[in-house]
Amino acid sequence: MSYEYLVASLPMFMFGDPPPMTSADFRARCAEQLSPRDVAVLDRLLAGRANTDAPGFEGAWAARERQIRSAAAAARAPRYGADPRAERRPHPGWDGAVETGVVDAFTKAGPHEREMALDRERWRVLDELAPPGVFNAAAVFSYALKLRIAERWAALREEEGRQRFEESLAAGVGPAPAEAANGPNLSPSTLPSVP
Repeated sequence: MSYEYLVASLPMFMFGDPPPMTSADFRARCAEQLSPRDVAVLDRLLAGRANTDAPGFEGAWAARERQIRSAAAAARAPRYGADPRAERRPHPGWDGAVETGVVDAFTKAGPHEREMALDRERWRVLDELAPPGVFNAAAVFSYALKLRIAERWAALREEEGRQRFEESLAAGVGPAPAEAANGPNLSPSTLPSVP
């Protein structure tokens, strides 16, 4: 089956952009155009159940994702008194660039920045597995996983925005600390003077 039209019709987006559609909408769109075998692969990828023993894109992605998670767990291990070597999970293949990307991610100051750097590394891997200009099943799978990453960050931004709005609203509308404890101060010295 040829996927040129499907891939060519997908809206472009970059890391950090809001997702142009949901992964569920994308999956529904793909179900009409992909082979049953590729729909099954897409479903496993979107569910986070890619198989490292699978051929092609699925196996390559699963191995890189396992390496990212394993390297991240090893980087976190000393903080919890664990042996970093015990956190390493075996997987086929080993990518030095992935290892470097994870090490770089853990030089970031805070957890938000580290998570963002790890997802940038995932995005880089997806670009490597399905370079721009490729119009095959790998491009479809890569796009689906990028949508998942973008959806995650969009949800985090929405949650953070909602929390900041609620904090601002509470700070601007809520009673002052003294009023909350004692009720409003209505002594003559606090009332406005009337001319």
